[in-house]
Amino acid sequence: MKTQRRHSSPFALQQVVTDSSGEFRGSFDQRLKDSDITHLWTYPKTPKMNAHCEHFNRTLQEQFVDYHENHLFDDLDLFNQKRADWLVKYNTIRPHKGLGLKTPVQVIIENNKQCNMWWPHTISCHRALCYDGF
Repeated sequence: MKTQRRHSSPFALQQVVTDSSGEFRGSFDQRLKDSDITHLWTYPKTPKMNAHCEHFNRTLQEQFVDYHENHLFDDLDLFNQKRADWLVKYNTIRPHKGLGLKTPVQVIIENNKQCNMWWPHTISCHRALCYDGF
């Protein structure tokens, strides 16, 4: 029996890459299987294999979690709301060195001229964007 997917991105997930640690086994792995999402694993003790994710996780930890850790245990809903706000700023306001001091959304818009809107703030834009390579 397939579980119902909650859509939190403008495109359907086809695969997820994780390391081989325990938190990605069991119910997480089963949920992906139930949703027909391929679960790919990196080799143990090879953080360079998934360097972009590892870098993002470190950034998230150092720039958000370390400053809001109290909410993680006291008010999870507030923590998640603040995290969502931080992610919007991270993707739409914060310049990234690896992107030539542009935001990820700026890069998406520049490389997908058919859509001039920001997908976090629109409903119809996601149908026009091409996510090949992202």
